[in-house]
Amino acid sequence: MTGTMELFSARVCPYAHRSRLALAVKGIEFDLIEIDLSDKPPRFLDVSPYGKVPALVQGGVAVYESNIINEYLDELYPEPALMPVDPLGRARARIWIDYIDSKFLDTYYDAIENKDRSKDDQFRTTIEEAFRFMENDGMAKMSAGGPYWLGAEISLIDLAYYPFFERLPAWTYYRGIDIPVDCSRLTKWRAAMQEHPAVTEIANSPDYYIEGYKKYAA
Repeated sequence: MTGTMELFSARVCPYAHRSRLALAVKGIEFDLIEIDLSDKPPRFLDVSPYGKVPALVQGGVAVYESNIINEYLDELYPEPALMPVDPLGRARARIWIDYIDSKFLDTYYDAIENKDRSKDDQFRTTIEEAFRFMENDGMAKMSAGGPYWLGAEISLIDLAYYPFFERLPAWTYYRGIDIPVDCSRLTKWRAAMQEHPAVTEIANSPDYYIEGYKKYAA
């Protein structure tokens, strides 16, 4: 594949955030095209049939959906490797990437969009239990004492999860949802991610997210 790589993105979007992190970790040069999601330009809709960010374009060929883009980048630019080399390790990584998308995020966003204050405690309990599942069934079994999900080196699991944890201050501010105190690995992981150069390069402040999610939480 030749030609300039372009990433259609939106600063507010955690899924686009995933692929920006992958590009930063890999040190790949690309042109960032910021999209107004309320006024999508025709070219963006041509390359992203779902009308969603991120979408990656190189040599006139488009790849879309954040996790697919990130695996594509990892295969196209194999250093540093962001997935395990063995088939079982890759399968386990994909299971945890699927978990956040298929099992966690619907409840996560329902919690901040919920307008019935009597349900806040139920959402908070459910999400805290999900954090404990990540802690005990995920990181405790896979991190081998390292700061990242798979140990000493950052992986695609970390990149799939982190954008939603960067936004967690909004959930804490509006709904009292945070990482439970008994989830020490998850807490240390978030701290390690916050210090990673790829993260700091494009990070937004907690206040940015608190203001950005105000309309959903109101």
